[in-house]
Amino acid sequence: MRRVSDDSFGSLDPVGFHGYAMRSPPHQKPPVFVTDVTEPHSDGERQDTPDHIAVEFRHLVLLKQHQMVFNLHPSGVPLEFKLLPEKLKEVGYSTHMVGKWHLGFCKDEYLPTNRGFDSHYGLWTLGFGDYDKMNGVLSPSAGYDFRDNMGVVPKSDDYLAVINAWRAEHIVNTHYPGTPLFLTFTLDIPAKHLEIPEEYEDKYAEIEDDRTRQFYGKLTMMDDIIGGVVDALKNRGMYDDSLIIFIGDNGALSSQSGSNYPFRGIAGTLFEGATCVPSIVSGKGIKKTGYESNDIVDIHRTILDVAGAKAEPELDGLSMWPTWSEDLPSPRREILYNIDDDPVSPGAAIRIGDYKLITGHPDLLYPYRDIGLTDNYYNYGDAPASGLPSTDQQSYAPAPQNVEYLFNVVVDPEERNDISADHPDIVQDLRARLDEHRKLLVSPVNQTTELAGAAGNFNGVWSPGWC
Repeated sequence: MRRVSDDSFGSLDPVGFHGYAMRSPPHQKPPVFVTDVTEPHSDGERQDTPDHIAVEFRHLVLLKQHQMVFNLHPSGVPLEFKLLPEKLKEVGYSTHMVGKWHLGFCKDEYLPTNRGFDSHYGLWTLGFGDYDKMNGVLSPSAGYDFRDNMGVVPKSDDYLAVINAWRAEHIVNTHYPGTPLFLTFTLDIPAKHLEIPEEYEDKYAEIEDDRTRQFYGKLTMMDDIIGGVVDALKNRGMYDDSLIIFIGDNGALSSQSGSNYPFRGIAGTLFEGATCVPSIVSGKGIKKTGYESNDIVDIHRTILDVAGAKAEPELDGLSMWPTWSEDLPSPRREILYNIDDDPVSPGAAIRIGDYKLITGHPDLLYPYRDIGLTDNYYNYGDAPASGLPSTDQQSYAPAPQNVEYLFNVVVDPEERNDISADHPDIVQDLRARLDEHRKLLVSPVNQTTELAGAAGNFNGVWSPGWC
């Protein structure tokens, strides 16, 4: 099995391929490969860390409902839960990860090689510069973050996605074909910055707008990288036994790069711009092709189903495999976007049928981000406004909103027309359903800031050993 995913990938971002791959020998568990493309749209998660957890558990609100794991948070995915690679190892898979982890690193037990992966090559934190591999988000100073298992990769000027691609292809090229393979490849290309090798920007020299030209170059690079991994699968005779699922983790940070247009909002909000992401499922086991579906959710349960693995009892996700492979009706009847009862900035959203309710504050990164920079419609060529969390924004962010929006997202997917005043009965029903979910809430993991974890305490490298 091999997984490839991408970071902050918007609904309008024009790409061809990106995702997860699951691979197994003939006559054994069917393989899966997950990727992201322009159509159809699916429901991802609204920001980085919770998306990764939602891949593992639908119990999102029980674990990490408030914001994400920042560099100085002494926490990670609770250790009592088994993650997807751990479950796949139980049925014989070799498991490897290339790219972004972002599920906690303050102690060794949280690290990917202790959570089911045989190897990990990439970053532990939420993201960094593509060339210098430095990260200083909400931290007193920036630190270096690039690892080969536990070892620190020597500094270089190589572009992050390129060297990650080399490792992903190497894993495929050296894999023993008698063992099923799960490789999760999390690209960080669209994401947060517009750094791009010159040769890719030059491909779009006719585009005058710098931001648009650089972003198109990034997407072309992503196509080339995924194409290289697919070629490796073909050269090893593994491609025909692979199911490919291409899926983005959340919408674009389109106030800075990318585009979720015509959807509202950006990554980290409760609007559709944060959750409608390009996806595709293709490959072995797909019995019906050429149709669109809006049900790319419950990845963890679905992959376990395809692999013949047994889910943990606490996992309440649904297998979407019959929907993906045969276009059968989806078993999912509701989508719980989030319940965040944090007193500083509470916010929640749920959809049942055609109707979606948003209550509280729609931007879950308040007070580190100004809703004025995130509640809008952003397209290529618009003036960028930083949507990255910042302590500077905390000093002038306005008081959190307390909204109650109701949208019919079938007839109004752009969330332009609040119809809450016209349908108080629907609002009440959706609020009651949110309250039912609230009965299952537990406190979120520890999100206090611990300066003991500062990279400066570890020779300028983000490291474990401080929680």
